[in-house]
Amino acid sequence: MAVIKVIIASVTALGNDEVYYWTYALNLQWNYFDHPPFVAWLIRTTTANLSIHSELAVRLGAIISSTIGTVIVFKTGKLLRNNRVGWFAALLYSSSFYCSIIAGTFILPDSPQMVFWLWSIFLLLKIIRSTGQGLPTLSLWCWFGLAAGLCMMCKIHGVYLWVGMILFVLFSDRKLLVQKGIYISALISLMIVSPLIIWNIRHHFITYTYHSNRVSLFHAGINPLAFAREIGGQLFYNNPIIFFLAWVAVLSFINTKNLFLKSEIKLLLFCSLPLIVTLIFLSIFRDTLPHWSGPAYSCLIFLSALKLESFNDKKIKTIIGASILFFLFVVSAGLFTINFYKGTFSTQTGALSLGAGDPTLDLYGWKETGKIIDSIYRLDKPLEKNKKVHTIVITKWFPAAHLDFYVCRKTGLHTYGLGEIFDLHQYYWYNPSKPKLAVGDNAYYIIPSNLYDENSINFIKSQFQSCSLPIILPIFRNGAVCKNILLFKLNGYKKNNASVITANK
Repeated sequence: MAVIKVIIASVTALGNDEVYYWTYALNLQWNYFDHPPFVAWLIRTTTANLSIHSELAVRLGAIISSTIGTVIVFKTGKLLRNNRVGWFAALLYSSSFYCSIIAGTFILPDSPQMVFWLWSIFLLLKIIRSTGQGLPTLSLWCWFGLAAGLCMMCKIHGVYLWVGMILFVLFSDRKLLVQKGIYISALISLMIVSPLIIWNIRHHFITYTYHSNRVSLFHAGINPLAFAREIGGQLFYNNPIIFFLAWVAVLSFINTKNLFLKSEIKLLLFCSLPLIVTLIFLSIFRDTLPHWSGPAYSCLIFLSALKLESFNDKKIKTIIGASILFFLFVVSAGLFTINFYKGTFSTQTGALSLGAGDPTLDLYGWKETGKIIDSIYRLDKPLEKNKKVHTIVITKWFPAAHLDFYVCRKTGLHTYGLGEIFDLHQYYWYNPSKPKLAVGDNAYYIIPSNLYDENSINFIKSQFQSCSLPIILPIFRNGAVCKNILLFKLNGYKKNNASVITANK
């Protein structure tokens, strides 16, 4: 699986989120606009302190994390019953699109999160097993506090580990409340996440203001499309075969008579169902992202592996074989579509909107974009009227991060954000560390046609004395144009506080 992931990581351009998280690593902090800092630390490490500039180096942390996660999954299955269950769990984990591709190949906060989430589940199961056998648990509680704290430093969803554990204690095993380890563990987790809390206090909890706006129920009506997208996403991201097997296992084990595993099964349910139910409920009213439920489904993989143990060998081979074959088919089809599909399957054919709605274009054509923009910049640079061009102005965090990774590193240009903080995200705080866009400066505005937005263009025009018609630069895929890169030359910046004013508001 690691070999497959290395190939995927090497032949596919970075996605919108991935390059954005790479910008985190350029300026290490204790928290960022969208997420805690661990993904930035991981990228900084795998790129050898940013000295290696390649897609594989940026994604290597995800591949390593997924490999470690697979080992933990096997050990957890072995702890629950035997090596055979551990092997089943590892195979199911490896054929989950979320576990192996979304979080296991592409670099996201979910990538390191899964290591600490799975480690935490393993430790909680050992705590339950040790308590039942009368063995000491203090060291296990301390390790759990560390693992859960680091999980929250990857992504705030890690708090559901504590939610699940507390629900288990309250509804299944209150004897754990008398163990001092649980309180020491909570203190350790709190100490680890304290920098994150302090950062948010200083920045008026901007992260949670943003996310609450995304999922707030106030004034929100029923949103059947968002609900369908959440359910469909959970089904597909976790592999349909694994998804249905997981829910068959849940229904089977809810009323289990197996006293030996009853506590462990309850723990797995408490650590998975609250997150899944929360997201499904929110999706009734607001847009959610289906991959948010990925960690919860990783807990259900263990129930699936236990359920497989009760099947005959022929049925087991059929289920696992179908799961792996479906995984390989979708991954192969995806790679082919991204890299070799002729042109675009978007219905938009206009020069300014070509490729709109084609998600594969986020992962294609960026190296070519860097080369083309570099050629134009080299031609412009000797001209007297363009001597001041050192900036690419941006109004949104995407495709700003793509421009930073593929264009700015090649040309020496830098991005500078203008506009609202909720469009710029972390880019608002990047501005002070960059050369200021001074009154009278010239600049570029670069946008791929699949992301073209008339409102953004009008806003940019209002900030400069003049804006040229776009230079249309075609990007080809398998011999046909799949999108255009639109380059606007901007002359005479009018003011230097547009982004600051909107952000302070």
